[in-house]
Amino acid sequence: MKMRLRLILGFLFLVLCFQNCQNVAFSTPDPKPDSDTLASPPEPAPAPSPTLTETETLVETSMNTPVEFAVVHSEPLSGVVLNFESATSGGTLAGRFEPQGAETFKFRYSPAFGFRGQERAVAVVKDSQGNIQKFNVTITVGNSLKSLQPALAVRGMGCIQCHAQVSSNIITDFGFKNDYYFSVQPGPQWWNNGGVYGDHANTFNSISLPAEKSVILPAAKLPEVVAKALNLESLADYVKSQLALSADAGTRAAQVVEKSSVYIGAPTDADIAAAFKMVATDRLKYFKNSQTAVALSGLKDEGSFFRNDGVVQCEGDVALRGPLLLDNLRLSSKSGCRLHVMGSVFLFGQILYETQDPDRNLQISSSKSISLGLGKAQKEGVFCEPLSRYALDTPHYGTSSLVNRYVSFWTTPGSFVRQSPDPAAFGQSILDEANLIQAKAGVFYDASCRPEGRNISFERILLNAPIVHSRYEGNVSGTIIAEFSVMSLGMFKFSFDPVFTRVPVFPFLNTALYLDVK
Repeated sequence: MKMRLRLILGFLFLVLCFQNCQNVAFSTPDPKPDSDTLASPPEPAPAPSPTLTETETLVETSMNTPVEFAVVHSEPLSGVVLNFESATSGGTLAGRFEPQGAETFKFRYSPAFGFRGQERAVAVVKDSQGNIQKFNVTITVGNSLKSLQPALAVRGMGCIQCHAQVSSNIITDFGFKNDYYFSVQPGPQWWNNGGVYGDHANTFNSISLPAEKSVILPAAKLPEVVAKALNLESLADYVKSQLALSADAGTRAAQVVEKSSVYIGAPTDADIAAAFKMVATDRLKYFKNSQTAVALSGLKDEGSFFRNDGVVQCEGDVALRGPLLLDNLRLSSKSGCRLHVMGSVFLFGQILYETQDPDRNLQISSSKSISLGLGKAQKEGVFCEPLSRYALDTPHYGTSSLVNRYVSFWTTPGSFVRQSPDPAAFGQSILDEANLIQAKAGVFYDASCRPEGRNISFERILLNAPIVHSRYEGNVSGTIIAEFSVMSLGMFKFSFDPVFTRVPVFPFLNTALYLDVK
């Protein structure tokens, strides 16, 4: 019985196999098939693979100042905007990101109170097809120089321009929107005859500037007297015409860039006090960059002024009520020290960084002036530089570079600053502060009379004041922001220091107080 059952099942299996083979492998094709029989049914198109795109967005804002921005996105992507997350694994964001609408791709960033520095974050949008866009956002809080990168941001280029070697951008406005614009006050002859806000003897073309760098200006018409004399219309036209006269090929090819507005200035005493919430009895305030930053040390309060005493340890922002003396400063700072001085700053000798951290830097903002190496040009009745102007033309230049720069030679008509309509009175107030310090700290000698001499260079330095004067001849790697500045003519080489693309820049000060370019 079992054998019989096996035979039946085997027969059925063979029949089934034969039928399948007949249907698939052994069928004879029609010799004249029609087209409908020949065509195979179309295969369904494969579903598109979801795409992933990434974009980078850079955003800048001041400390404690929210900012709105849009990210670059592909169309017609739409969906739900997810929360921002820190781009650093395991990190948390110091600020708060808020979407302003999934359709507009706009966001609002509010930095945490007191935060300055940089953070990166990521947001994601996903559409119904599974396509994803990642938005990588880098926020810089408290850095006004990152995109501008100027070596000089100086309103009155009349003297600092002479034969200056500048390897970075220049920002200037020739005193635009003040009555001393182009030095036409107090007389029209000053615009090309020594006025600091004009063009001293038409020497703007003596600047050496690389072709890839720019002179950044406000969109402004020339004063009528200048426009008529040169048959030019705008400030940009004037600078272009001057650069075209240069003997240097790079300078001739440099760009002139117009902005809707340019503000170059310095904070007042009241501005610094407000920024640091100082009451009248506060002499010093210090805010560390972070909880792990060092405590402030090495700055001594002498009652009427401050001075460095030993190694200055500083990683953050310092506000001082009173003038400051820095003599051969030794600075220990991993992430940078920022000094905000209600009064003048008198700096002598080099700045020695005690550490080699990549972000070490020094920033000084003064409501009055910053003087580098200014003082008596003779010792014991003998001029320290026998061939200097002081020695060869004493009746005209005097015996002190400090007096010369602030109360005699450089208070000629046209040497105005926003802080005062009286150059001589403003200069005398600076000299009074110098005399106050000298009464206790000793005589200020000109750099030519000091052991280190005049061949001193500065790096990783940012100087901001209404007036910046120097007697040193070395190079400057950093930025000078001033109403006007007089250096050693033809001696300095100015370059922007890249450290200022990474670190906070005067984060306690609103950019509208010192450098605001729109």
